[in-house]
Amino acid sequence: MEDSIFDKEVTDMIIRKIKQDPTGRMAELMQEIMDVCEKAGKRGFTMKELSVIATTGWFLSQSPELRGLLDQMMGLTPPSEDETWN
Repeated sequence: MEDSIFDKEVTDMIIRKIKQDPTGRMAELMQEIMDVCEKAGKRGFTMKELSVIATTGWFLSQSPELRGLLDQMMGLTPPSEDETWN
């Protein structure tokens, strides 16, 4: 039997979730994720980098506090050349 990069148990779980979703939103979301990852791969992101990004996104979905912290950090203005980080 040929080795696969895909874990059959996980792919079966994904297929089950999609089939059990009467709204079709899970299939749409999976397609969106694949499209974004394909574009990212073509632009030079590595699998490891995409994994970190996806993992971070998942953790943000589980923690409103973490989401708030990240939003605050992303809104910080870097110091001017005259200022120093202390």
